[in-house]
Parts: sequence; C-alpha cells; structure tokens
Amino acid sequence: MRALFGLLPVAAVTACLAFAGSASAGTIAISGTVGNGSCDAARSVPVSNASRIEVTVSSTAQDNTNVLAEILTPDGRVVAGGSSAKYDTPGAGTYSVRVCSNFEEQNPPQLQYSGLIGTGPAGQPVLTGPPQPQPATGGVLGAQAKIGPTVSGKAAIRTPVGLAWFTVTTASNAKMTLRIVDPVHHSIRLVKGLTAISSGNMVRITGHGLVLVLHKGTTQRVSFRSSRFSASGKVVRGRFLIVA
Repeated sequence: MRALFGLLPVAAVTACLAFAGSASAGTIAISGTVGNGSCDAARSVPVSNASRIEVTVSSTAQDNTNVLAEILTPDGRVVAGGSSAKYDTPGAGTYSVRVCSNFEEQNPPQLQYSGLIGTGPAGQPVLTGPPQPQPATGGVLGAQAKIGPTVSGKAAIRTPVGLAWFTVTTASNAKMTLRIVDPVHHSIRLVKGLTAISSGNMVRITGHGLVLVLHKGTTQRVSFRSSRFSASGKVVRGRFLIVA
C-alpha cells in the first residue's frame, strides 16, 4: 500500500512541531515503518499550556486495528491510544506520540504506516474526519475499543530457554497486576497498577515500560515486551479468562 504522506526529515518534523508551543492549531503528516509486535521511536510534541493533541494512523496491516498510535505524558504514561486518539493536556509539557503494532502471525515483520498529528486549543477538535475517541484517566482507547476489560488467570508460552509464565489479576478499580516468570534471566517480576484497553479480539495491558497483549479466542496468544525481556507465542499451558 502506498503511504498517504511523505516521510518528513527530522529537521522538518522539529520545525512543524514548533506550533505546539502555543494553543494555535497545527497539523503534520507522519509516515514510516513499525515492527510486527513493537513500537517505533516516539515523536516529541511540546506544548506551553493546556492543549489538545490528536493523532490518526493507518497501515498496511491485514487488520488495521493492529496498528495504533499512542499519546504519552512527559513521564512516559500512555494516556490515549488507537487508530484515532485525542488527549487534552492539563498544562505545559513535552508530550510524545509513537506508533505501535500488536503482533499478528499473518502480518510481515515490518508494517508501513501513515497518519497525522495535530495540536490546538484544549477541548476543541483539531483533525477532521471520523469522530475521535474520548480519553479516560489511566488510558484510552481507539474508536473500536472498550473501557474496563477484566483479565484473570495464569498462562505460559514457549521460548527457546523454557516456559515464560504470565499471571494477571484485575482489581475492582480496573487496575491490573502482572506477575512475569522470565526464563531468560531466571527472574520473577511483579508489576502493579497497570491499565488495559480492549479492541477487537485483543486486550492490551500497559504501564511501567511493559506491554502485554492477549489475543482472545479458542487458541489464545500472548505478546510481551519490556526493556529486559520480550516473547510471543501461543498459550501452551493455562489460560486467561477475559471479559471485555
């Protein structure tokens, strides 16, 4: 699929994003490639006061909902995500936007994408086109996403050095806790306060620098990524109960 927008040089992107220093509206085109099951480099979006940040993205993925844009706060939290997303910043700061892909076997190793990033006055639409999703505290969600999935259970996938185990529990406030048994480093990690979004047949759990994607269905699949350990594959032991 031919990209809809030309890839802008770094200098051009920097110059185009200069508009974000004020509340006046502005838009830039983005394009590039992202690995199947990974994220590309984040693009900085600085704002000097309360502002609206909007982003849309499309891709060559077989299922376009597998490729999504994420809006991140200055401290790295994901506050909006999906093929179309928006966020109203509470004040000044250097926010960022990155494009991510959920792993799918039928997709090639690299996926092409194109899209738009826009900024403007808080509470006012920036990009024209289909309705943008509404942001929610702790994470938000593409146009086809649903807030508040519940996940529980324990499951394992195979890696070259043994089984990787993932245990997920969901609290009454929808926050999730993840226990990871890492066979590469022979370590166990417990991470609390994670948030999740549901889109199509997938649940994406994020926070504290990690991403866990659960694929619903008769045969479940897990994709996990962190700074220390990444793995993906079919569930071979255990199972997750997903209500989304």
